[in-house]
Amino acid sequence: MITAQVIDRVKGGLVVDVGVRGFVPATHVGSGKLRNIEKFVGNPIQLKVIEIDRDRKKVVLSNREAEEQRRSRAKEEIFDNVKVGEIVDGTVRRLTDYGAFVDLGGVDGLLHISEMSWARINHPKEMFKEGQKIKVMILRLDAANGKISLGHRQVLPDPWKLIRENYKTQQTLKVTIGRIVQSGAFIKLPEGAEAFLPVSEMSNRRIKRPQEVVEENQEVEVQIIDLRPDERRMVLSMRALGGGGDAGVGYQRRDAGGPPGGGYDQDFREGGGGGDRGRGGPGAKGKKGGKKGGGGGRGREFEDDFEDAAGRRGYATGGATIGERLGALRGLLGRDEEIEDEAVDADAISETEATPDEVAAIIEKSAEKPAEETPSEE
Repeated sequence: MITAQVIDRVKGGLVVDVGVRGFVPATHVGSGKLRNIEKFVGNPIQLKVIEIDRDRKKVVLSNREAEEQRRSRAKEEIFDNVKVGEIVDGTVRRLTDYGAFVDLGGVDGLLHISEMSWARINHPKEMFKEGQKIKVMILRLDAANGKISLGHRQVLPDPWKLIRENYKTQQTLKVTIGRIVQSGAFIKLPEGAEAFLPVSEMSNRRIKRPQEVVEENQEVEVQIIDLRPDERRMVLSMRALGGGGDAGVGYQRRDAGGPPGGGYDQDFREGGGGGDRGRGGPGAKGKKGGKKGGGGGRGREFEDDFEDAAGRRGYATGGATIGERLGALRGLLGRDEEIEDEAVDADAISETEATPDEVAAIIEKSAEKPAEETPSEE
């Protein structure tokens, strides 16, 4: 192992000065896959002698094997001398979507994106750049596979210590919606950590997606409903403050159907929707009801009860036929006699114009007429 100065770039590699001219093949420079090896000219590099021809005064050297040997020694030193939990210096060598490879002085460790910051980040480039000097903590050492896991947020001040002092349960906050996911939204706190707003806590009405209520960068008022700094957990709620819109008309209770007309929820749009165990309310074009309940829209069972009650009380039932109205009113008046069609003025009980009171008056009037005797055969 020697150190030599690169003096020229020639076809196929580099020329170095080792007292005589030495040659380093391009496949033995760096990782062996470098294209721009001109950058080494004028600089000293680590080399390993791999071939000597004294008669021809020819020396062949390898920078790649020298680097591999140096890294192997550095790796052994780290695994032998460094312990989990120690803080060491490193250099960011390469950034990827899932993390960064940090050079610890001859051996690389992986700094995963989840261990870079207390707050959630989308890409490592938000925090680091290649060549940057950073401090990292050794999280795991796998000597058998030669792998080292690193953490950076562990060397930063712990924001949850401040959160423990600055917040309490049922405290009201004004926050800005951050990243939205299917199950809710993340809220960045000034201390550097994140709280979570579940989709179930965004509204009094049932929603399927957070985007129905909130959007990124929107400012909302929330209440802390769960705070456990030891577990690094804070859960927020808009629903606790009545946020996220009013309760849908068709979804006011989980155990009962909605009243006539629609609620705000998609399941009850344009019609009274069913609750979890209730019956659907009557509506013109409801689409479907709740779980285990009657369908939305007309809500057949609820409608039957509604029409029966209307008939007993003498209310107009809208779609009832003349015969149904007469039958209902006959039961209301307590009369069992049959009412002949010719005894009733059909024009007076038009389905579109006659009111229940007018129909009742006609029935009573027809009932006062003496019954006609059946003519004898004579």
